[in-house]
Amino acid sequence: MKKVFLYIVLAAGIALSACNQKASAPKADDKMSADSKGVNIKLSQLASNKDYNCGMSLAEGSIADTATYKDKIYGFCSPECKADFLKDPEASLAKK
Repeated sequence: MKKVFLYIVLAAGIALSACNQKASAPKADDKMSADSKGVNIKLSQLASNKDYNCGMSLAEGSIADTATYKDKIYGFCSPECKADFLKDPEASLAKK
């Protein structure tokens, strides 16, 4: 039982560290905006239940930030993941 708990804690730590990336200023683009709807957004409003920057699955209540790109709303687990997505959205979306 202790091993199972240890594995769960370890997996959660790895998932969170994947999103701990250095943020940079997003590129300006007329087809993207930097929304900040955050926590109260529903998964059904998002283009996907996946953070396209780090690949993390999103759940309602765990969405830290959002951005709109080409009229679709994308959710992110952290502001850093959002910033990285906005640097090159097409590259992030290609990670599917």
